[in-house]
Amino acid sequence: MTSSVRAANAATRDEFAERLLKGSVRKSYAPVVDIDWDAPLDPDKFYLPPKTVSLYGTLLWDSMTRAQQIELSRQELVNTLSAGIWFENILNQALLRKMMHQDPTARATHYELTELGDETRHMVMFGRAIEKVDAKPVRPRLYQRMIINALPFAFRGSLLWVAALIGEEIFDSLQRQMMDDPELQPMIQRLMRIHVTEEARHIQFARDGLRKRTPTMPWITRAWVGNLNGVGGLFFRFLFTNKVQYHRVGLDARAARAMARASTHRHETQIAGFAPLGAFLEEVGLMGPIARRLWRRTGFLPAAARRGTGAPTDAGTGAEPDDDVYDGAAALQIADQEHPVRVRLTGHLDPIDGRYHWRGTILDAPNLVSIGPVRLGIESRCVDARITERTAQGSYSIVGVGAPPFALPNVEVTVVE
Repeated sequence: MTSSVRAANAATRDEFAERLLKGSVRKSYAPVVDIDWDAPLDPDKFYLPPKTVSLYGTLLWDSMTRAQQIELSRQELVNTLSAGIWFENILNQALLRKMMHQDPTARATHYELTELGDETRHMVMFGRAIEKVDAKPVRPRLYQRMIINALPFAFRGSLLWVAALIGEEIFDSLQRQMMDDPELQPMIQRLMRIHVTEEARHIQFARDGLRKRTPTMPWITRAWVGNLNGVGGLFFRFLFTNKVQYHRVGLDARAARAMARASTHRHETQIAGFAPLGAFLEEVGLMGPIARRLWRRTGFLPAAARRGTGAPTDAGTGAEPDDDVYDGAAALQIADQEHPVRVRLTGHLDPIDGRYHWRGTILDAPNLVSIGPVRLGIESRCVDARITERTAQGSYSIVGVGAPPFALPNVEVTVVE
């Protein structure tokens, strides 16, 4: 009986992974071309929406000039992106160790490999963003690096998926709330949209893994995982109020951290960010009493509430491996008219559908551009393409399947139509 249930679950897991793999083919981003890294930053815009900066709503925040507030938002962004790099490093290591014991032909394994690629590109994107805003990354100390290197050995089974959700879903929820803020730097808006789009599938995959595991989970495992996850609250409280970000702005770091941790507005922001994950942990029975107490004490659950609020949300979309990049002139054909433009493009031969997928950004598109089919030409090559969206930076995303309009040096491409 047990083996038949597990077999059914395994088949369902592969079916779920297959759907996510198809989503990866349909929708993907390559940050090296999908973000206009050359666009200037607006000196009067924030790097995080003001309401999400840790000191917002405090007397200290009100006493700061707008320039100081923007600088604090810059340092808090860098702190968050740096932590994202280290967390995704941990997740990738844990996934690689997990896959050593799996069937390499299983769709679930294939999706985990796809997720590895997504996370690797996110680390590059975060690093490029830190460089773009002209800041120094917040590097972990020696003892923190030792913990980072040890955690992949501990993240196994259900604990891996809970850790993945803690590391991804809180950020995802907060980013969804703030990525359309008009006071936010367009480059950061674009980064957040890419990250939210691709992380959505990772969250679905982790949630699906837990939903399939919890019904047959031994009580000791349930108690262990259901209470240990509360440590995530301690981590995020440390991260969101890291003294480094206050010190870099010239504030009294200890006093600023204490004020941020006592801020009612900050608690409300954290509660909103944790709500979807809290509701899901309650749903699958993995919100133990110790975990609930820790999440509440660190400001991620309402003080008077016993259970997480909010509704679980699942969304999904995709990612791709990077290759060589074409950055230069092109001709955009709309109807019967041809317009000179500058593009940044890349592509890859997808192992899932066997077709060549290319995508990128039109950096100086004419005003009459709209979402829909177009043709793009580079020198003697002209191919069908599709404009998919207008970005917050004012550029346009363009995608195509089949022979690309650009020739990659020293790369032979066989296109399967």
